[in-house]
Amino acid sequence: MKRRLLLLAALSLAATMILAAPAAAQGQNVTVYIRDFYFEPAQLQVEPGTTVTWVNEGAAPHTVTANDGAYDSGWLYPGQSYSWTYANPGTYDYYCAIHPSMTASVTVGGGGGWSAFAQQTPAATQATGTGAQQPQLASTGGPSLLAPLAGLVVVGSGVLAAAWAIRRRAS
Repeated sequence: MKRRLLLLAALSLAATMILAAPAAAQGQNVTVYIRDFYFEPAQLQVEPGTTVTWVNEGAAPHTVTANDGAYDSGWLYPGQSYSWTYANPGTYDYYCAIHPSMTASVTVGGGGGWSAFAQQTPAATQATGTGAQQPQLASTGGPSLLAPLAGLVVVGSGVLAAAWAIRRRAS
């Protein structure tokens, strides 16, 4: 009985590793909301390969302009959006060129995951609106934070199912 339980747990773990590997190779998508005269969230932490999409939910036009000149969305009118993929670790400051007091930053790390304050979005990575499109960089295939959790769920489910089956046969 214990052998069956261990075998089921090992098979569940193997299935998790096989199924979780493709998910880890995909980049994350995160949304920053541009509200009237602030970015939300103002400080964002993401992994390399993450695409950040800024959506103007305010009543006024705004820009997303990197302090180092790496990107500039052009004017984003209400309802328009702009995306940029961060490939390398570091802290990237940006501001609204129309309203220079609007400032924010993205910190790209090497294992810390994305901020709980950020919202994941569908895989729309193309810039829209009047801003010039920037090239989308390839994902680095960094580790997914959900893969270990999924593995625990699958292994736990397999162990519970095996325990239930063994108990049922013993009755």
